[in-house]
Amino acid sequence: MKKLVFPSICLFLAIACQARIITVDNDGPADFDTIQPAIDAALDGDVVVVAPGTYTGDGNRDIDFKGKAITVRSEEGPRTCIIDCQGSRDEPHQGFYFQSGEDASSALDGFTVTGGYHDHAAVVNCDRSSPRIMNCIISANTGVGILLFRSDVFVSNCIVTGNQGTAIACRHNEPVFLNCTIVRNRQGGVYSSLGRGKICLKNCIITDNTVRARRVGTQVYVGGCLSRAGCMAVDIVNCCIEDDPNAVFVEAWDIWPEPPGISYITADPNFAAPGYWDPNDDPDYSYDDFWVDGDYHLKSQAGRWNPNSQSWIQDDVTSPCIDAGDPSTPIGDEPFPNGGTVNIGAYGGTAEASKSYFGQQLCETIIAGDIDGDCRVDLADLKLMSYHWLERIE
Repeated sequence: MKKLVFPSICLFLAIACQARIITVDNDGPADFDTIQPAIDAALDGDVVVVAPGTYTGDGNRDIDFKGKAITVRSEEGPRTCIIDCQGSRDEPHQGFYFQSGEDASSALDGFTVTGGYHDHAAVVNCDRSSPRIMNCIISANTGVGILLFRSDVFVSNCIVTGNQGTAIACRHNEPVFLNCTIVRNRQGGVYSSLGRGKICLKNCIITDNTVRARRVGTQVYVGGCLSRAGCMAVDIVNCCIEDDPNAVFVEAWDIWPEPPGISYITADPNFAAPGYWDPNDDPDYSYDDFWVDGDYHLKSQAGRWNPNSQSWIQDDVTSPCIDAGDPSTPIGDEPFPNGGTVNIGAYGGTAEASKSYFGQQLCETIIAGDIDGDCRVDLADLKLMSYHWLERIE
């Protein structure tokens, strides 16, 4: 009997240390009705799963992770799980606030955050904290979309659009934005004051953002770049940025040549149906305008996912952002045919990525060795295989 004591203790500890799933549902049976109490009850390693619905009021805004190494994710993705902050000038509110030193073990995944209003913060505010933010839509807010201060945040597959303020503002950080779509925000796309930091934008679409206060850097503005070495701390890799000479501005480019690490195309991304600002019967007064949501899937003659019909449809044009991402980025869950290279934009690397078109009848058969999906096994496939040879995805 004594021999069973130690294994029994180990089994007990293993069970006790397993991560818990904590559920939230404002209209059904769950552990909690609101999000903040679920976070308060969570321990490091736990996962808070939020059911579809629109979450408003206290406990569903100004949400604070409180330094916990947890994941807060929606059950079915951002289109069905909405955080409505219901902020106003008299009662400002934001969505999520990271302020307790959170790192990459803290993750926010799959929410739409809207209705935020805050003069001195943002809808998603990170202060000396570096969580992972994934698969989120930050739309129709007053003020900044994502605000970073000394926060090396990793943001992937997010859409930041239709906000009255700057889409992304950061200072003294080293953030990475991977496969994000940043469109039609009214105080610019990405504003970064580097200080001693570095910003990386990879496989992102940044277009149609406007700025009233300045004439340059409407899509990407990088300040605090007072030396050539400082200017080298900017990476724009395989992005699609508005075709405008004032779209990208990095301080001191007028003194030193454009630094390496800057590569992007200037083209119309051909969104399925971009969102827009409705003037609300008064085009001369912008502050009463309201945002009409759009669909940022890329048009494709081979097939584009339609979230309304939940089916693939074919367009009469194909976006130049398809198969145009960084070749070193894994294609992830992109459906066949996918060209072997990740798409640019928020749906790149996901199961909703638009399909590749090769100017011919669609290939419906997967052939061994046909990596890019064009129904041929040729040197293009060998090139892709060689590029990813021995690549390992963690």
